[in-house]
Amino acid sequence: MKKIVTVIKPFTLNQNVYIYENDEILETNQVKLAELQDALVEIANQNEITDITLVGAKRFSTGIKNKIKATEMAKYNCNKLNIDVRAN
Repeated sequence: MKKIVTVIKPFTLNQNVYIYENDEILETNQVKLAELQDALVEIANQNEITDITLVGAKRFSTGIKNKIKATEMAKYNCNKLNIDVRAN
């Protein structure tokens, strides 16, 4: 099963977004922090992924999670993404 994992670093312009399958990295993308929610929704949609894990500061990552949910609802009129927030 594929999933997206990103370690959010609030003071870093470009964020690394990893696509995993069976604990192996299939693909790595660099995305600007300001565009992260849009990029994650697009990457998930293109790769038919429903699971996203955000690792980082809990409050900041939860804010990103909420933006992802809003973006997904605005673009696709649904919320099928399962987003897990983990503090590092």
